[in-house]
Amino acid sequence: MYDKLIVVPQRGWIALISALVLAVIHQYLFYGHSFGISYPVFVILFYLYMYTYAGDRLRQGSWFSRLVMVVILLLSCTYGLFANEFFRVLNGLFIPCLIFLHLAYMLSRRRLDWNRPALIIDALDHLIPQTFRHFVTPFKMLKNKASQRMQENQRTVFRKIMLGVLTALPLLFIIIALLTSADRMFSELLGAMPRWMMNLSPGEGTFRLVWVVIMGFILFGYLWGFVKPFVYAPPVWQTPPPGAASFTPSSGLPAAGSAQAVPVHGHQADQASEPVLSSGAHSHSKNTTVGNASMGAPAPAEHRNTGASVHQSTALPVHTVKPVRIDPIILGTVLVLINMVYVLFVVLQFSYLFGAPQGNLPDGSTYAEYARSGFAELVLVTALNFVIMLCGLLYAGPAGRGLMRLNNGLLYVLVLCSGVMLYSAFTRLLLYEQAYGYTTIRFLVHAFMIFLGVLLIVAGLRIHFRRLPLARCYIILALAAYVLVNYAGMDRQIASRNIERYEQTGQLDMDYLTSLSADAVPELLTFSRQHEVPGLAAGLHEHWAYLFDQDEGWQSINLSNYLAIRALRQDNQR
Repeated sequence: MYDKLIVVPQRGWIALISALVLAVIHQYLFYGHSFGISYPVFVILFYLYMYTYAGDRLRQGSWFSRLVMVVILLLSCTYGLFANEFFRVLNGLFIPCLIFLHLAYMLSRRRLDWNRPALIIDALDHLIPQTFRHFVTPFKMLKNKASQRMQENQRTVFRKIMLGVLTALPLLFIIIALLTSADRMFSELLGAMPRWMMNLSPGEGTFRLVWVVIMGFILFGYLWGFVKPFVYAPPVWQTPPPGAASFTPSSGLPAAGSAQAVPVHGHQADQASEPVLSSGAHSHSKNTTVGNASMGAPAPAEHRNTGASVHQSTALPVHTVKPVRIDPIILGTVLVLINMVYVLFVVLQFSYLFGAPQGNLPDGSTYAEYARSGFAELVLVTALNFVIMLCGLLYAGPAGRGLMRLNNGLLYVLVLCSGVMLYSAFTRLLLYEQAYGYTTIRFLVHAFMIFLGVLLIVAGLRIHFRRLPLARCYIILALAAYVLVNYAGMDRQIASRNIERYEQTGQLDMDYLTSLSADAVPELLTFSRQHEVPGLAAGLHEHWAYLFDQDEGWQSINLSNYLAIRALRQDNQR
């Protein structure tokens, strides 16, 4: 059934109608509704649409493609599970980008690896140029369909009707002008029509219709950009002269598959192109070059014996670009000088790093001052060390065994010092939070430092295991870390930490706590009842009163909002 669908002549029409149906579902899910459970529902339907009608372009699935699919679904479900506005906005940007990259990886004719930066360019190409080029495809399909069904005499009648309409337009202009001058009532009638049309305002139905049409064309154009992609002509400097690219060095015959390798300039990939050269056997039997064969002239004497001379006279010089490499001696010198400073700094840090919780601080410093001083600088230095280490791992030139071991040892020292500085910054932030409380920014900085520490560990492993694919590991770790941060319940964690701080110090920032998302409302109300904090419950009820007035459909269902409403109602009943 599926094989018949992708080869049926009406495939384009079926895909277009399905795109319009999906657009109707899109406006039904999102028009007048905030993102909720509707978001993962539409993502699933969108993937079904793409995989159904572009299934013949689908590459063989890999573990990475399945991983990205799971990440997309998990992030989409956050709209129905959590209410944190920061991640809702961030996911609104990140999820579509991830979907476009995933579809470009799975459906694009280029078949790029998932860790190549060129995949981003390919995804943008399908998202914008390829999509908009196919905006006119439905009209071309309609024109072709009409041309097939309309007989020649019918086309003649249609052309004559259009010619009659064009002829009548200037006559109607003159006649209407004369009649309006002859009759005042007729003139007022025609004059009232523009005012009546100006008073018309597009209603909700008109807006929904426009939404469906535009979204349907976008969905169809994006799909058809994979089914029939537009192939670009190569740059001028990559285009060989006539005959140069079609001869093999050994025999002068056209290379196997050379006709298929010729790009289709300015056409869709599946359209047939004319053969660029005649068959190799024919040209070889005639002992002619391509240029002379096209003119019907005999080949020059110096080209009559072998085809190799043809290749030698037409081949372009090949320029190999050497990769950028860092001289190992220069790298070792830089690492020695940097590590000398870092080792001195780390030795000094140890006296405060493990003594700060017991009050062993620099003279005249409080916990807050010690925590605030140098935190940002330590994080920036650690990030800079990470960049230096990547350059040493990826761009180091060839070296002897002794020099290589020395540089590897220096890189290990750099990793160790970076880890100590990162831990120092982490400890300072903990002290700062104990003094001033826990906030969204501080939570995210904690998460970033943990993520940076994991990247440092992987980089340290890469020093020993040279075949470890660093870029692929970092991409996977980044996706996993982002999903974990989304599902960590940031606002609930912040509320819990501030409650612990209140139990220890008696300090509480109620204004900030009431501004957290609905994720934190149940825990804050429970805390308010247990400790009888004045003003906290009233502030929460006042801040979240609008939840009871919302009259949204099932499309906007959100678990955190539901739990917050239930907690507020239970608190009112007490």
